[in-house]
Amino acid sequence: MDFRLTEEQVAIQETVRKFAQREIKPVIAEYDRRVDPKDCFPWELVKKASALGLRTCAAPKKWGGEDTDMLTRVIICEELGSGDSGFSTVMGGIMKACHMFGLCLNEEQQEEFFPQIMEDDTYLIATAVTEPDSATDIHLPYDEPGIAMKTFAYRDGDEYVINGVKHFITAGGVSKLYVVYVRTDKTKPVSQAVSGFLVPRETPGFYVAGFHDMLGKRLQGQAELVFEDARIPARYLIGEENKMFSIRMDVWVESIFTTLAAGLGEARTCYEETKKYAMTRIQGGRPIIEHVNIGNRIVDMHLYIEAARTLLWRVAWSWDTKEGYDPMMAYLTKAFVNESVLKVIENAMEVYAGWAVQKEMPMERHLRNAWNALHGGSTPAVNRLKAMKLLVKSISTQ
Repeated sequence: MDFRLTEEQVAIQETVRKFAQREIKPVIAEYDRRVDPKDCFPWELVKKASALGLRTCAAPKKWGGEDTDMLTRVIICEELGSGDSGFSTVMGGIMKACHMFGLCLNEEQQEEFFPQIMEDDTYLIATAVTEPDSATDIHLPYDEPGIAMKTFAYRDGDEYVINGVKHFITAGGVSKLYVVYVRTDKTKPVSQAVSGFLVPRETPGFYVAGFHDMLGKRLQGQAELVFEDARIPARYLIGEENKMFSIRMDVWVESIFTTLAAGLGEARTCYEETKKYAMTRIQGGRPIIEHVNIGNRIVDMHLYIEAARTLLWRVAWSWDTKEGYDPMMAYLTKAFVNESVLKVIENAMEVYAGWAVQKEMPMERHLRNAWNALHGGSTPAVNRLKAMKLLVKSISTQ
């Protein structure tokens, strides 16, 4: 892999870095402190990011987007994450949806929804998979009937009727369109029984039950969604009935890459803040960065960030080019980057010592955000389990 970015990628990186510095960082603490989780969502930042083309950059050029590749989206989300990883996760989510729509929606569906997406700076898209009794198990390598998602849809004439509950849905409380994954066959394993539907916010029988009051990443607008005999036109089925699981796993990969980049950006900001603090904090007659224990912690922070970025960029590049893409490495990258980000934050907390846990300092917000990220898109332990299954399969076929 050639690690040199193109001129266009460098320009995008610089533009988004300035946006994060000028627009996100000055307001992020105020959004994070708001008591009502509904009030934490940063609509003004969404509008400003949209004006830069970031919201729709992955949409097809046919509809006015840039059809940005995965590595470029990873670069964008790292820079947005340097401002706030929660906001970056929201933006990465709509990038993922726009890219998926260009690949998976039929012409009629694209003609209906892309003009709305492109023309409205506040048009967000949420992807709804997780349920109160079904989260990680959809990612587990045990494909048995009866496990995983319970939300169910059946056809009734020219409509589908959906019943069930989704929760922990990023941008779930603020989106205008939802990509909802449901069972359409109760007798088969989830890999053979999942369908995807486009569900507009105003759909009868569908409503947002409430925003989740999260420990970290509070700008995500995460919410619980309820479907009570929600009726949607049959034309809103994505692809074929019961054939959405493989698409879901591809979408999972795309969403995980950008979400990991968001956390990496926040870790980078934490590292920069910690270096400055360690240069100005005097103990024993010299800056604490000159003390071996502190200096070692800070260089370890640098190492974790560089190693995590290198792995993430490599896997994103291979996803784009299909040159040596290894799904096992996608799972392991999820685990490694999440844990590396947390190690960066933990080292920073040790450097800041008593100041780390003070509300007026940014460290405690970084820690909350990093901890929150461990549990999105399946845990590090589950990702290792999936990687292990692929490893065993590859060995058994040799």
